[in-house]
Amino acid sequence: MKKMYLLLGFFIVATSMAGCANQSTPVEQTQEVQESPQNIPTPYSVISEEPSSPYPSVEQSSEGLPSIITPEAYPRVGEGDVEQESTPENLATPTLPIDIVMRATDPDQFNLTSGGYQLVEFFAFWCPTCKSMAPVLRKLENKYAGKIQFIYLDIDDPKTNPFKQALGYQYQPHLFLIDGQGAVIKQWVGYVAEEELDVVLGSIQ
Repeated sequence: MKKMYLLLGFFIVATSMAGCANQSTPVEQTQEVQESPQNIPTPYSVISEEPSSPYPSVEQSSEGLPSIITPEAYPRVGEGDVEQESTPENLATPTLPIDIVMRATDPDQFNLTSGGYQLVEFFAFWCPTCKSMAPVLRKLENKYAGKIQFIYLDIDDPKTNPFKQALGYQYQPHLFLIDGQGAVIKQWVGYVAEEELDVVLGSIQ
């Protein structure tokens, strides 16, 4: 009888051990999260905003089409800020040198007693003051054409020496206003303003 109990107990123990061996024990799987270099935050990772650009940037509109946004980087041109175009009137017109308009009268053609009013100038082509007087005399000559004859005597021409002595020439420019008999009405030495000459010449009847 004891043998039967022993065999039964041994059978139970063996059966229980076999059942334990067949049961699969759940293995707790632990997933190790490997941090890649991209996921590892670094102390130098700084999110910086892109600098603003003065040029147009492209954004995506709500319809999916690119829209161009132009920042106010440059001042807008107002209605009054219209750039003036270069026109022939705005271009500087080159002026001719005064030397070109200076000319000398042939002394052989000059007569002190011409019978009419004459404005005689003793000048030199190298004289700066004479060059300044040239456009003034040209203007007055055109204004009083037919009324007063303008004579220009080059002091470097020996043929003008007799006229220098007759009129009392001193130095250039020296102007003489003479009547029809060669008498001196008025004279000027050096630069003379156009207004002053115009008053005297305009008073001649």
